[in-house]
Amino acid sequence: MKSGWSSRFRRRWLRSLALLVTLSTVCVTPVNADIIVARNTPHLSFTAALSPDVVKTGSRLSLIVDVTPKKRMHVYAPGTNYRAITVTLNRNPSLKLSKAVYPKAEIYIFKPLQEQVLVYSQPFKLKMNIGVGQVPRQATRLKVTGTLSYQACDDRVCYLPESVPLEWNLAVVR
Repeated sequence: MKSGWSSRFRRRWLRSLALLVTLSTVCVTPVNADIIVARNTPHLSFTAALSPDVVKTGSRLSLIVDVTPKKRMHVYAPGTNYRAITVTLNRNPSLKLSKAVYPKAEIYIFKPLQEQVLVYSQPFKLKMNIGVGQVPRQATRLKVTGTLSYQACDDRVCYLPESVPLEWNLAVVR
């Protein structure tokens, strides 16, 4: 009798395990995933994640740009006389863009000029919310493009401004 119960238990356990494996393979690819653009420049590295990866009229998107300045580098923050780091998305009639949200900057003292400027020298995030307006009826993909622009400096040299292109292609659902 004990072996019969054990055999039934084993069959149930194997069926449960098979169901769990089946469900986990179905759920591995999430419907609302991020689409990530990753770049590495001489001055910084960043990832720009647009989420979700599907859009429909009336939905919302979230753009998060994680920026890590290289060792001994900083980029300018908004509120300085220098070119601040910006994420700019190109105009698209289907998108309603909000302004990017910046974290609090630190004060950097440029000793040769005794000048105080707002900078980011540690990893930080830029965030932007995007509303999706009317998507053309025949559209199956929505292309989102833009740039990440910045000027980086170290304690001795300011480098030429950089603009890095960004691009995502999102699936349109009805």
